[in-house]
Amino acid sequence: MGILVVFFQHLGDRYLFLIEGAVHRHAPALQAWIMTLLHHAWWGVDLFFVLSGFSLGLAHLRAVEEKKATPAGAFYLRRVARIVPGFLAALGLVLVTHPSWVVKDGFASALVAHLALLQGYTGLLGGFVFIGASWTLTTEAQFYVVFPLLARRLLERRGWRLGAALVVGSWLARGALHALVLEPGVHTGLWELTQRRLIVSRFDQFVLGALAATAYVAIERSTALVRASRAAPWVLALALPALVVAFRLEGELYLDRGGSWPYALMSLVTTVIVLAVALTRGRAARVLSFRPLAAIGLVSYGIFLNHQLVLGFVEWFAPFPSRAPSWPRFAFVGGVALALSSLVGLASWRMVERPGLGALARWQRRTPRISST
Repeated sequence: MGILVVFFQHLGDRYLFLIEGAVHRHAPALQAWIMTLLHHAWWGVDLFFVLSGFSLGLAHLRAVEEKKATPAGAFYLRRVARIVPGFLAALGLVLVTHPSWVVKDGFASALVAHLALLQGYTGLLGGFVFIGASWTLTTEAQFYVVFPLLARRLLERRGWRLGAALVVGSWLARGALHALVLEPGVHTGLWELTQRRLIVSRFDQFVLGALAATAYVAIERSTALVRASRAAPWVLALALPALVVAFRLEGELYLDRGGSWPYALMSLVTTVIVLAVALTRGRAARVLSFRPLAAIGLVSYGIFLNHQLVLGFVEWFAPFPSRAPSWPRFAFVGGVALALSSLVGLASWRMVERPGLGALARWQRRTPRISST
């Protein structure tokens, strides 16, 4: 679901003027709210980061439960095998389709930054980024480095104390950076770096996701699961409007002094949404696990890495006499690009990502000490 949010945000960026005009004509009273979500649609990224902490935390807890705890070395190897092959394949595809970039000033340093998964930081400090959405991999990779060091203490019975300290510490650090670098009303690259991309400014979301996994397992093991699953759709129904309000507040305040605090509200509400979805059972769960959505989820990493390239390709070759934004063009580009992005994502999964994971599994079977040291 998260990848669809990101896809339609990037599609909407190309037709923002068209959408804004339609909203102004048909719903002027709601224009500020609707355009805040479109202009400032970071909630897909927030959701990704919370989900990452949740999935890693849940996998760790399941492994501990089965007495198959993964050592740090094996964890790092699996993370590398999971994200690097697909990223390198997408990077190669971008460079093949943009050969002129090779002679650009700063190409070599940008390539080194990408190979080191630092493009999310360096792209705002004078370099350029080959895959715009890939900045999130930098932040994610930083969390991977520290997760094995924190997992045991963070995910134990009283780990919520450490988690709360880390979350509050992240919020305070983010607020301090906001006050330090903000030029009121100006969205600078340094502001973007400190508020959106540095791991210290996003650490709370990963930790909250991991704590949500702890809560999920505790509820699952208790007699409260039935009651929690019944309440989950109602909690979700309340959390979604709360998320809209949080984004509205951040959209209004994020370039004002002291305007860092709505981010904390967004992180908390997003965490509640992730936990509520995980606890949902019955008919609502069947809707959320609708097979086409599940299929998109399986290949979502390839879609994430390649959808901006595909959008640009479809936009360029769209069979319309004018390049001016129009609703037929919007519908055509969106539909075709989503279909093609899904196919590219499927190819990435079958030809690159899954073989990479398979190769790691075969290598670990030949060298079993990697799994036990």
